[in-house]
Order: sequence, then structure tokens, then C-alpha cells
Amino acid sequence: MNEGQPVVAASVPWGADSVAPVPAPPAEPPTAGTPAGRPGEQAEPHVRVDARTLEAALLTVRNTVHHVPLPLECPGIAVARAERQQVLAQIDDYLLPRLRQSGAPILIAMVGSTGAGKSTLLNSIVGSQVSATGIRRPTTNSPVLACHPDDVRWFAENVFLPTLPRVRQQGLAMPGRDGLLVLATSEGMPKGVALLDTPDIDSVVAAHRQFARQFLDASDLWLFVTTARRYADAAVWDLLKDGRDRGASLGIVLSRVPSAADRQLSEHFNAMLEANGLGDVQRFVIPETTISDGQLPGHISAPVRDWLTETGRQDERRIAILTQTMSGVLDTFADRIPALAGQAEQQLALRAELRSSADAAYAAALAELDEATRSGALLRGEVLARWQDFAGAGDLVRNLELRKGRRGQRPKRRQQPSARARALKTALRESLSALVVSLSDRAAEDAMERWQASPAGAGLLAVARQARPSAAGPAYQSLRQWEGEISWALPSGLGDIAASLPAGGADALGRSSADLVAAADRAIGGWQDYLLNLVQTENVTRRSIARVASFDPESLALVLTVGVLGYGAGDVEVSEGASAVPQRLLTSLFGAGLLRDIGGQARQELHDRIGVLLAGQAARYLAILDAVDAPEETAPTDLYQANYALESAR
Repeated sequence: MNEGQPVVAASVPWGADSVAPVPAPPAEPPTAGTPAGRPGEQAEPHVRVDARTLEAALLTVRNTVHHVPLPLECPGIAVARAERQQVLAQIDDYLLPRLRQSGAPILIAMVGSTGAGKSTLLNSIVGSQVSATGIRRPTTNSPVLACHPDDVRWFAENVFLPTLPRVRQQGLAMPGRDGLLVLATSEGMPKGVALLDTPDIDSVVAAHRQFARQFLDASDLWLFVTTARRYADAAVWDLLKDGRDRGASLGIVLSRVPSAADRQLSEHFNAMLEANGLGDVQRFVIPETTISDGQLPGHISAPVRDWLTETGRQDERRIAILTQTMSGVLDTFADRIPALAGQAEQQLALRAELRSSADAAYAAALAELDEATRSGALLRGEVLARWQDFAGAGDLVRNLELRKGRRGQRPKRRQQPSARARALKTALRESLSALVVSLSDRAAEDAMERWQASPAGAGLLAVARQARPSAAGPAYQSLRQWEGEISWALPSGLGDIAASLPAGGADALGRSSADLVAAADRAIGGWQDYLLNLVQTENVTRRSIARVASFDPESLALVLTVGVLGYGAGDVEVSEGASAVPQRLLTSLFGAGLLRDIGGQARQELHDRIGVLLAGQAARYLAILDAVDAPEETAPTDLYQANYALESAR
């Protein structure tokens, strides 16, 4: 065929003005042992499409899917992650390369179980031993791609399977490292086709099975090789059904068939194909025979080789294969992309749920603090004893010196707070600080329990427990380093969790941070200074100056503190005695209305200051969540739109 002539597939353009044929319905299935009918020989009228539009639509889908990480655990997420990776692989490794390199040889992936005879068949088709054979062959982790020397240029560059390193090798392919593609050229290979001997689909090494899956997604045609003993294996049929569901071009070789059971096995195998919707699949039967130099006798492998030769030579067959496989992949996107959009919505909902649960735990703690400051629960124990000592020993009256002054009389010199006043102030600060730390500890436990009860939260905590906090040293600055060591075990999109952890690691999240006690002391001390400034404001002074000849602002601030913490700024009735002094005194100094306003301001200020502290504690959880890659809020809509644009471009 003319290499410069573009080849096209249905709904898959190869140039701005290219056309794509629609394949005819399949012919009657062939009998076992003979090649199937040639698909595409009776093509219907072509459909004109725009290659640039389709490529742009594919790139949009690819970029949109790439920016939808699925790191949070939930039911079915493992399947969704695998599906996302497969969509990206099919676009990167197959659809875009095939769209851009329409003249490249048909890439045929030979797939099968261990010892199925893939390498033997490959050597037989080539006419020389290019792949080592045997049940435990060393090339399992170094797949061999065999092609004619004139075709190797298509595969030497990283166009197909762009992320896969490759090496050219003449003759028998020797073992290499995992993930290395060996390019073997031979004059015996038919032009226009390339055979890829993939890793075994039943390999005990998960990486090899994933490797085989990657090759299948990058191939134009799947050629399954199975034996008379293992053709009913689940692994074979799982892949066959997958190929059927995605509309891939398929071929099957049933090898090592005993002559005595040829008819019986062929009929049973054909019945299984029919039952699974694969009755029109191209198939070949290879009888048991003697293997010489890793090859089948020429007349045994000739039907397969002839079929491959005609596939590479005939434009109609080539077009039919590309039509079926590429259109089949694109057809699956109509359901798979919206499904990923649903997963993106789920991820966003899970993030909101985890954020809300952490915030709710600390919001409950702040609400408990507000209740404690309104109910008088703090005026007990040490605080009550210090207040009674301060109010009952005469210090309060002496410091305030409440009396009716004369016009123009200068106030007395302010006195320093007494030891009892200082003791009361300290007791109030320590009591409030202890309450804050206690509430924060309970909130940390509550947040931990909420996250552990969620698969998404438990998953993040499990990963965080394995990571090292950034404070441990530069070697642990990024989880991505650690991720790379066990790349098969972790989902992508985990971000830099290690850098977000507190010094004690993930387990430290179940309690308050070590610096909270000091921070709470500073916050309460700042609040006490705020109250002192409040009683010194212009409004308070003007309302009090006519009645107060001399007063100690700090003592008055203490009275205001006790009033705010015990009596709701004068709104609650109290009994007579020393504990009733703050309400009567503050009401007489400020008036009921101003006292209510000042008390409200004081409680709100305390609420805000402690709220900042508790928000900082909650932020430790939120930092883990923020370190995880997340879909944009518009991701679901973007996926739906990208899918619609792709369908329109087809």
C-alpha cells in the first residue's frame, strides 16, 4: 500500500478532509482451523469527519480526566481509579498516536496465559527465533515487538506507548528489566503489521498483568492464544469479554489441540464463543505437533501468517480493523466519562463531608465554652474561693471606693491591685485556659472518631500514619518520595500529606497540639486586657464619674469578668451574699442597658479569641485534606461537556 495515503476509521479522521468507512455486518463465523471472513470488505459509504476537531476533543477529554484525581476512599473507588487510568492510557497510548500516525503498521497484541504458546507462534510467523520460549521464559517482563525492518521506524520513537523505554535488538531477544520493550526486526515478518508478545495475563506479578493490560489498550487488534487444556480459564474469558464490550478487533488461536479430540474441542469452543457474543471472532486451530528451534512446522502456522500478510496488505481490511477498534474505544467513552463525572461529584462530596465533620467537632467545643461562660459553671472551686476572698475581705470596697463625690473634687491616686485581686485574675485565667484545653482535647477525639467512621477519612489517616511529618527532616518533606517506593499500593493525588502533619505525626491529631496551653494562656490574658480597656473607655468613665471618686480599673475589670462569666451580664437573677456583688455593683456603675451591651461585647470577644484557637486545632485535620489533590468544583460539569464535545466531533 502507499505509505503516504491516509487510512481512516469510522468516526476517526486522519486529516482535515479525510473520510471514514462504516464496516459492514460480519460474515458467517468460520469453521475451526480456518481463517475467518475478512471484515470491512463490503464497506458502506464513508462518513466525512474533521481530524483536527476530533484530536482537540480527545485532548480536552484527556486533560479533564487527568485533573480529576480520586484519592479519597469510598465503595467502588478502586474500580473507578483503574477506569480513570485506563481512559488516560487508551488516549495517550492508542487513540492520539493512531490518529496522528495513520500510516503506521497494524499493531497486534498477542495475549494469553502462561505457556499458551504465544512466543512459539511469534517465532513461527517470523521464521526465526526472536522471542524465547518456554513456560518460564525470561522475556515475560520484557515484551518483544516483532516487525519488518521497513516498519521499525514507526515504533522506534516514542509515539506508541510514549512512556515506555525501548531497545532495538536483532535476533533472539534476551531478558531485560521490567518495562523495557524489545524491538526485534526480521525480513520474515509481513509488512504492515507488528506483533507484540505481551506478558502473561495470569502472571503472579501484578505489575506484569498491568503491563499486559497497557499493551492491549495500545493495540489495534488482540490475538488471543490459548490451549486445548486452558481455553476455559476465567482470565482468558474476562479479557475476551472486555474486548467484546469495547468493540475491539479480535482473533483467537486455539493451540495444542489433540487430533483425536479436534472436532469435539472445536465444537465446544465455538459454542462458548457463541454464548459469550463472540461467534464472529476470527479464529484458528493449531493441532499438537513437534516444535523445532522454537517454531511450529510451516504448514501449521501458515494460515495465521497468511491472514496477517493480507491484513497488512489490503487497505479494506486495514480500514475495517481500525474502524472497529478505534470506534469501539470511543463508543465506551459515552458511558465511562459520565461515570467519572459521577466519581468527581462523589469526591467533592466526601471532601465537604470530611471538612464539615472536623469543623463540627470544634464548633461543638466552642458552643460548650459559650454555655460555660453563660451558666456560671466557671465560678466554682478555686475561682469562687478567690472571688469570695477578694470580695469578702474588703479589698473590693477599698479598691473601688464607691461614694458620692463633690463637684470639682480630684479623684484619689489609683492604687495598685492587691494580692487578692492578682490571685483572682490568675485563677480566672487558669480556669478559662484549662477549660479551653479540655474542650479542645475532646474535640480532637471527636474529629478523629468522625474521620475514622468514614472510609475516606480512615483512608487519609491510614496514609498519614505511614508518612513522616515534615518536621522530622528534609528526607520526609514530600510524600511523593515515599509514594514512589510503593507506587503500586497508593492511589494518585495524595499530594504532600507528610508536610501537613503535626510534629507528633497522624496520631497527634487525636489530642490538642502541645502549644495550645501557652496559646490559651495568651488568648485569655489578651481577653482580660480587653476587659480592662473596656472599663476605661469613654462611655464607662462618663457614666461613672459622677458617682466614683476614685476607682481601680483592674479591680473593676475583675468585677466585670466575674459578672460576665457568672451572670450573663446582669440578665440572670442571683441570691444575696458576696456572689451577688458583681451584678448590683456593675448595674449601679454602668446602668442595666450599657452593662448588657458591654457584657455582650465581652462574651463575643472571648468567643472570637477562643474560636481562633480552636480553628487552628481543626486546621490540622483540614491541612491533611487540603494536601490531597482535589477535583475542581467544576470538574463534573467539565467532564460532561468534554464528553459531549467528543461525541459531536465524531
